[in-house]
Amino acid sequence: MFLGDSATATAPTDAPSWVDSVSQDQGWIEVNAGCEGSGYTQRGVCMATYREQLPVLAADEPDVVVVSGGIDDLGATPGEIRAAVRATYLEARETFPEATIYAVTGLAIGTDDAVDVLDNAVEEAAASVGAIYVDLGEGLDDTPGLVSADGDLTAAGHAAVAELTTNVIGGE
Repeated sequence: MFLGDSATATAPTDAPSWVDSVSQDQGWIEVNAGCEGSGYTQRGVCMATYREQLPVLAADEPDVVVVSGGIDDLGATPGEIRAAVRATYLEARETFPEATIYAVTGLAIGTDDAVDVLDNAVEEAAASVGAIYVDLGEGLDDTPGLVSADGDLTAAGHAAVAELTTNVIGGE
């Protein structure tokens, strides 16, 4: 199961999404619970934060949970981000005690203090619940053309995220 923002929910028109590619590579039956505009603190179009979506998703009984995103949370305070991220991963572990949980960094290009707060919060929360942290930061920063002018991942961006995520998952 994939839980995330618009980068999780949508695919480019000319290529598979990173979620589709990772699922296919791993032989998983994909449940995509991505929601445009949602995050750790933001409700998005589905009117729920990541944490608020978890109880509803429990019925799917996934073996693997991939949580990705949080870029829509960057307007929140650092304290709000840290608290919401921590609460989300605690809830994910409680909801899916036997699942392997992957915590993917926010899909942002470039450096920004708010992105650093988000990524550090995700890394710390993941470690606290035994989730596997997937840091995409440097791999995305090194390649131009991964994000369109409107901020969405391009086909090349989806392919890069899929490759970086699969490298971590495959190495486990």
